[in-house]
Amino acid sequence: MAPRIDWGSIRELLWKRCGGLCEASGVPLDPDTFDVHHRRNKGMGGTSRPDRDAVWNLLALDPLVHNGGPQSVHGRRKWAEDRGFLVPKNVNRVQLWPVKLHDRTWVLLRPDGEYHQFPVRTEGVRP
Repeated sequence: MAPRIDWGSIRELLWKRCGGLCEASGVPLDPDTFDVHHRRNKGMGGTSRPDRDAVWNLLALDPLVHNGGPQSVHGRRKWAEDRGFLVPKNVNRVQLWPVKLHDRTWVLLRPDGEYHQFPVRTEGVRP
């Protein structure tokens, strides 16, 4: 039998990481009702994986952004994959698959619940 997941602790880590904003859209979240989204969702080969509920596989999303119809993460598969909100099932190391946050910053999701931001390149960039 698989160990029980402490969803309260996971939700606290996600809340701290996202700063109370949907990681995809930036809209303010309710701390009690935000959705926990699996980037490699259960229907994409993630059900039996030991890292299914790891923090780097999870995002804090507004419920409508998550599953709110054709403009949601699950309603726009290609859009969601291009931003790292959904990870294709053939990707073995989800923790190395970057996410494009609502503020257009690319990050990796760390096991401690924080972001690893990529350095901003300024060399060769015109003002």
